[in-house]
This record gives sequence, structure tokens and C-alpha cells, in this order.
Amino acid sequence: MTNPAQHSMSVRDIMTHDVVTMAPTATVFEVAKTMTDMDIGSIVIAEGERPLGIISETDLIRRVIAREIDPQTTAAREIMSAPLIHVTPATGLTEAMRVMAKSGIRRLIVLKNHTLAGILTSRDILQWSPELIDILVESLRVRGEPARREVDEDELVAYGGICDSCGEYSTDLAMQDGRYLCESCRS
Repeated sequence: MTNPAQHSMSVRDIMTHDVVTMAPTATVFEVAKTMTDMDIGSIVIAEGERPLGIISETDLIRRVIAREIDPQTTAAREIMSAPLIHVTPATGLTEAMRVMAKSGIRRLIVLKNHTLAGILTSRDILQWSPELIDILVESLRVRGEPARREVDEDELVAYGGICDSCGEYSTDLAMQDGRYLCESCRS
């Protein structure tokens, strides 16, 4: 039996606050070495407090090893996953899990006031409350909760990063004509 209080947990309750970041100019080799040395599965690529992308173990395999790209001469920005899918610390844990499931990702960036506040991983969720995975699977199967309004699928996922048009940082990117654009450039 699950604890009803766990259903009202938010991302801030279990997210990792100390996120390892590296500059977009770092080499892929430096990123991989840092991941190995720190025993972590991903590195957030950021300029200051602005997260631009993320590199995971999967990115290293698919975008470097499988393509025989030289990790010593390739910059992190060239292989990072971007734009970032993000939530806020106040986002409900079940909602964050829906975003992860819908997006097919295992890591969510957490932004507070447009700056990096933490990261939420599927491992964090499993360590805290394995039964929440069952709740997520069931909620995705049912696709609706009678006590709340239906959420449009597009409302679940928020993208952040550099606008493909103006080059400015935005936490409100949306796909338009095959490009991620900020609110100003979408108008």
C-alpha cells in the first residue's frame, strides 16, 4: 500500500541539488573523465547558472563512440542533448514522472527563476519510492484523473536553452517550423 502523502511530493523533495556542470567548450574527453571520476551518469552543460544541454552515458555511446568521433577534439556543445526538458522544484513528483515517460528520458533538469536548481533522475525516484513507478504506469495507461482538468500533452514538457532564431537563452522554447524558438521569435 502506498503512502497517500507521497502522491503530493514535489520534485524539491528528492531532487539532487549539487549538479555537476561543465562549460560548452569542454572536450567530450573531459566530460567523460569527469563522469567516470565522480561516478555519475550525466553532466549538465552550462554557462554560469544557465543550463544549455546535458550529456549522458547514452550520448557518449551514440554520438561519439558509434560515430567514431574524436573525444579529444570534440566540444561538449557538439554532442549535448538540447534543448533541455525541465520542471520547477514545485512540480509534483507524479507530474515530473509523466514528463519523463512522455519524453523518453531518465533525467529532468530543475530550474528555479530560470537558473539551475537541481536534477531529478529515475534513480532518485526509485531510491525514494519504487511504488511511484507503478502509479506512473497506471496513470499513463488511464490517461486522465477525474479530480483535475485534462492536461494537454504539449503542456507537460517545457524546453529551455538557446533560441534557434535570435540565439538568446530562454526557458520557454517551443518547436515552430522545425526550430526551437523563444516566445519573442514565435510572435
